[in-house]
Amino acid sequence: MKNKNLSQFPKSNKKRWLILATVFLLLIAALVGLIFSFETAHAEKIYPKVKVGYLDLSNKTKAEALDELKKIEQTIQEKGLLFKSPEKEMSFNPIVISTTDPDLAKPVLTFNWEETVNWAYAAGRSGNLFQNLVAQAKILILGKKIPVIYNLNQEELFAALKASFSGLEKPPANAKLKIDGKNFEVIGEQSGYIFDYQKAIEQLVRQIDNLNFEPIQLDLQFTEPEIKKESTSSAVNNVEKILSIDSLKLVYDGKSWEIKQSDFIDWLEFQMLDKEVVIGLNQDKVFEFLSPIADKVNIEAQDAKFEMKDNRVTKFQASQDGKALNLEESYKRINNQIVTGDSDNIELVVAVSVAKITTGSVNDLGIKELIGVGVSNFAGSPKNRRHNIATGAAALNGILIEPDEEFSLLKALGEIDGEHGYKQELVIKGDRTIPEYGGGLCQIGTTTFRAALRSGLPITMRRNHSYRVVYYEPAGMDATIYNPAPDMKFINDTGAHILFTTRIVGDELIFEFFGTKDGRQIVIDPDPPSIYNVTSPGEPRYVETEELAPGEKKKIESAHKGADTYFKYTVTYPNGEVKETDFASHYVAWPEVWLVGRTATTTAEITVEGIDPSSVPSGQ
Repeated sequence: MKNKNLSQFPKSNKKRWLILATVFLLLIAALVGLIFSFETAHAEKIYPKVKVGYLDLSNKTKAEALDELKKIEQTIQEKGLLFKSPEKEMSFNPIVISTTDPDLAKPVLTFNWEETVNWAYAAGRSGNLFQNLVAQAKILILGKKIPVIYNLNQEELFAALKASFSGLEKPPANAKLKIDGKNFEVIGEQSGYIFDYQKAIEQLVRQIDNLNFEPIQLDLQFTEPEIKKESTSSAVNNVEKILSIDSLKLVYDGKSWEIKQSDFIDWLEFQMLDKEVVIGLNQDKVFEFLSPIADKVNIEAQDAKFEMKDNRVTKFQASQDGKALNLEESYKRINNQIVTGDSDNIELVVAVSVAKITTGSVNDLGIKELIGVGVSNFAGSPKNRRHNIATGAAALNGILIEPDEEFSLLKALGEIDGEHGYKQELVIKGDRTIPEYGGGLCQIGTTTFRAALRSGLPITMRRNHSYRVVYYEPAGMDATIYNPAPDMKFINDTGAHILFTTRIVGDELIFEFFGTKDGRQIVIDPDPPSIYNVTSPGEPRYVETEELAPGEKKKIESAHKGADTYFKYTVTYPNGEVKETDFASHYVAWPEVWLVGRTATTTAEITVEGIDPSSVPSGQ
């Protein structure tokens, strides 16, 4: 069969093909035009049907979306997160408030709205042209929900809820052993009820995902004790063997300590060991006995270190290995001996930590000159805060940082407690005022951050405060620390040791880093950081508490404006390598905060799954 060209077709067919081709081309042109118009209209906007939680971000610019999300956060800051039980309700602020020191104000719930908005804007834009068109069509048909990017300190929230509501609980009680001379009896267990705090936290997580913050009801759980009278018969058979032990002798390094029967007999309790009930010693009481022993055994490891002034060493410290009584392992040895009824001497477990910098190495560390200085001002600080700043600075003075070491400020400071010279400040958790250690230490964190910056060192961990604090101006160059997190870390990449020295002059805290300069150039731009998006603190916030008389008021925090700050940190190395780091900080607007004595209310009766607590049976 011979091929025919278009001219051989009848004119009617030819005309039909021309019409179809024209229509097809017009449809393609219309589709291209529609796509072009759609893309042009949304060039700087989030695509339709993109949501974060319940919030529809359709057709919003990144700035508009960010503003909407920050309004939600501001509402949370003003109203708090509401938790309820049948007897009371508690408004929990997502920042733990300090009554005296902003260093102790730490965030429990923080949002990363910038990253959340970036994800929303990237929806339908993360692939090639064809992939993007397919993704956009899918979004227009099905919609797209972007996850909220946030950080929730569940451990801190759990502690706050427990502090506020535990007084309404009746925890279960295990069967107990009662000893009177050579006679003993078993006291029956008691059932109880406790709140399901973890369930409440899980509900909050779901609310965060949906940005829908409703009051959260705390559920009570009927709870059975772990150890019941009926399961203690085997353990009771060992009581006579244990009572035959006149005393326990603890030994270490030629020293000995005696635990008399009259002491440890009051420490005896039923315990679970490998799913079997045994008689052991209460851990808290053993720790209490070991505490003064630890004071005599423990020796802090000391690196060899020295201080410099005018390029001369003015103070020298020899290295010393450290020792620390291991309370947990020592308790296990003591407890195991009671379980077996053995009266042999018990060797305490002591851990040895070797000094990193030995005395013989301090003269060849490459410490030649001043490489950087950090300064902050703590004028107006109360007495305890000043004391803690001085204590923390003294702990750091003379520390040597090894080449290539990642320096951890929390690790360098060590334990933050009364035994190491620190004083407590009060913080608000839920509706309770609780003493905590750590006030003043963010002054240490901020000054260390500034010294590391001025020395041109890579910063590997730094978090700004939740809100602006007068001690840390200029805003944007602060660093908050709080054990166990957040920490302030940097790397010593100078190739030589760094000597960390500290001093206080009037109200100024001054940290100086000595080492070897390698010619690196440091630029902080702008210096001080730029400040923008300043927001009003809003109306005063009132926190109800049972620790003040009904209606009594006490101001615990001044108002702070919210803001964002930014600076670029550029280090140019002698080999021409350039490293740039952007430091952006967000500070929430913080209203004036008052404690207000809670007005007495009628107590509601608690029931657990329909069970009246008064009807819960006790063991016999």
